[in-house]
Amino acid sequence: MPNDGKPARISPDAKECISKLRNEFQVKMSDDLSTSLILTGAFLEALKLVNNLLTMLKKKQQKQQRLLVIQSLKEVEKEVTKILDVLGLQLPCSYNEVLLQLKEKALTRAGLVEDDVIRLINERAEVRRNKDFLKSDQMRAHLQAKGIALMDVGTETIWRPCVPVQQESGIVPSEGQKVPPKPETAEECRS
Repeated sequence: MPNDGKPARISPDAKECISKLRNEFQVKMSDDLSTSLILTGAFLEALKLVNNLLTMLKKKQQKQQRLLVIQSLKEVEKEVTKILDVLGLQLPCSYNEVLLQLKEKALTRAGLVEDDVIRLINERAEVRRNKDFLKSDQMRAHLQAKGIALMDVGTETIWRPCVPVQQESGIVPSEGQKVPPKPETAEECRS
């Protein structure tokens, strides 16, 4: 409900979806807690509706129609969140909070700070502008070996934590032996 106490204006598809979701949830929970069945049927339909509404948001439309889509998304999301919460499947923190925690762990494991990664991303962008793709790939591989994945999105590069990947150097270190890293710049990635 909006702040003015009136029920939210949502699309007929969203109303039907929410109604089905509530009814199916009650029926399946009453039937010996059929939790696995709850995540199919109306729940999947709700997720498909969310995807369709998100696609609609990307298209140009009138302000009233856009507001209807946004409000419909909010209401369906509330209902899905309630169900996930009852089932114990709702994360205690948001995607962004989880991502920040994982990034902090990856940086600590790699012995880097975010400024180092940003600096390397910028240096790699310059290397790519100079069309030195071999060096660009080496920089990406070096970071990936440390648990930092670079993702080129359009004209920018973002980073995400990943499982550290063994670099293919042809040298297999024995226990306690260090293999010198490939030159990287930015203080050799503080290795």
